[in-house]
Amino acid sequence: MRLFIALALAAQALWPATVLAQSPLPPGPTTGNPNNPGDPNNPHPTMPWFGPATPYGQFIRWVWVPPKAVLTADQVQLYEPGYFIKQTTAGYYYPMRWVLQETSPGTFGWVLLNYGSVPLGR
Repeated sequence: MRLFIALALAAQALWPATVLAQSPLPPGPTTGNPNNPGDPNNPHPTMPWFGPATPYGQFIRWVWVPPKAVLTADQVQLYEPGYFIKQTTAGYYYPMRWVLQETSPGTFGWVLLNYGSVPLGR
């Protein structure tokens, strides 16, 4: 019995096994090599930051910012509309949007905020 177990273990260790999930991708114009900075198709196309370069980073996803309630001095609730922000590899990109701001004491008014980007470190 010990001989059979020893032969079975030796056969498993010496027998080559190929797993299809671990086979490398064939080289081609659409496959990139993230380990080679000189590769013109770098990064790999399945990475989320693959695409044309922009000053604000590569697009990752859209993030929904829900409507925000603003309480006035008269205890009246006003609501700012919700909006989408763009998450990129360099940070967040906010669109132009309307917000409620206290223009004078006790008086709220709509103010148009300009678009812009916020780096990830903030």
